Amino acid sequence: MQSKVREKEKAIQLRKQGLSYKDILKEIPVAKSSISLWLKDLPLTEEEKKFLKYRRKANITNGRIKAATVLHNKRLAKDRALFLDAKSKFELFIPEPFFGIGLALYWAEGTKRGSGFAFSNSDPAMVRMMVLWIEKYLKIHCSELTARLYTHRPFENDGLEDFWSHVTEIPIAHFRKTTYKPMGLSVKKRPNYKGCLRVLTRNSTVNLRKMLFWQSLLIKHFR
Repeated sequence: MQSKVREKEKAIQLRKQGLSYKDILKEIPVAKSSISLWLKDLPLTEEEKKFLKYRRKANITNGRIKAATVLHNKRLAKDRALFLDAKSKFELFIPEPFFGIGLALYWAEGTKRGSGFAFSNSDPAMVRMMVLWIEKYLKIHCSELTARLYTHRPFENDGLEDFWSHVTEIPIAHFRKTTYKPMGLSVKKRPNYKGCLRVLTRNSTVNLRKMLFWQSLLIKHFR
């Protein structure tokens, strides 16, 4: 019985020091229900209440910092593994001219920021070449790609989505909703205009990181 009294007194002391129930249980191995009962009606001064509130906020902040640190370290490890894989592939592919052409095309017309890999151009031959490059070096078949067409409203009924689907062999079902860009009254319809196509891949973030690694390695290679 005296043991329980001592445990209760210690629990009250620790609580007044700002410890949470969880921290107190680490110091006093009793049932959580006992701690709750002992401390339920514990009278605290205003200073003790303020200190408890401060400790709770500090614990939350420390927990967030630890979680962010763990997440950051995981991201660094993942990035390191991706870089090593990209480096080995670069050394394997760089003798092939087509590999360098694709890197240069993406460098000029691909996204460099944001969340993922995307290549945009209005030249059908260039877009087709990039699709072939993606198939060869990223190992993603054209049937797994998605696309979005950017054009102007006067070309809405010209069947441009079908045209680009035929050029790229990306299924028409994988085309996202077409975006119609604004145009002035003075813009004349161009008979050969087919809009601008944006090609996106699955594992988009990973592919973007890989492409950026390859571009940095390309610069070092030619320097």
